[in-house]
Amino acid sequence: MPSRPNGGVVEHMRLKLSVSLILLGFAFAPLSLFAQSVEVNPYGGWYWSGTNASGPGRFFNTQYFGVRGGGYITRDFELGGNWNWTNHFQPNQSNTGSALAGDLGFPQGSVRANLWEVEYTYNFAKRSILGSSAVRPYIVGSTGGITTSIHSAKNNEDTFVLNVVPVSINHNGAKFVPNDVFDNHDTFFTFSYGGGVKGLRVWGPMGFFGDIRGRTIPNFFASSTTRTELSAGLTFSWGER
Repeated sequence: MPSRPNGGVVEHMRLKLSVSLILLGFAFAPLSLFAQSVEVNPYGGWYWSGTNASGPGRFFNTQYFGVRGGGYITRDFELGGNWNWTNHFQPNQSNTGSALAGDLGFPQGSVRANLWEVEYTYNFAKRSILGSSAVRPYIVGSTGGITTSIHSAKNNEDTFVLNVVPVSINHNGAKFVPNDVFDNHDTFFTFSYGGGVKGLRVWGPMGFFGDIRGRTIPNFFASSTTRTELSAGLTFSWGER
């Protein structure tokens, strides 16, 4: 079962605020703190959920939007933070277990998710192009969490029943009870691993980046799930490195 943050909505808002402050801190902290170089990266991406065959079943493949920020603590090693948001962290139409729960009238609010994590990036040597611009490949790993946000404007639901199990059989048929359930503000530990390429300072401080990652949620309703993520966005960099 997922870990549940204490304090409900208040704790969740504190968490989001903390991540936001960390990212802003990377943008506005003195450059000397990070050996004269910082980066902030707004981006968008897409993920493929995988089958989740031994757990709650197939989820939507969908988009996400976010921002990353980091600072160099050595010539090549960068420490940073990442936050993103997606609006479909829930089973898709082909998920028969979820469809049965919905048909039986169990609550299924809309599930959004906030991803928050610390990133550890190793940047390889730059290759200069077009004067001051440069290309720099990198590898990245991260650890953090995914927190659900559930609501339904129609029914005011704050849970999503992913699947059900029968508990008894009588003359009226089977009686079903919830099995796997998303609650509002459930949090799941996650880690990711991958790499990409940055195009630095193509126009003033602005450049571009793209990367591909694998993301694992090791305890996703007593199973493990791994998905593939593809993202791209802008890179704003300041300082010399």
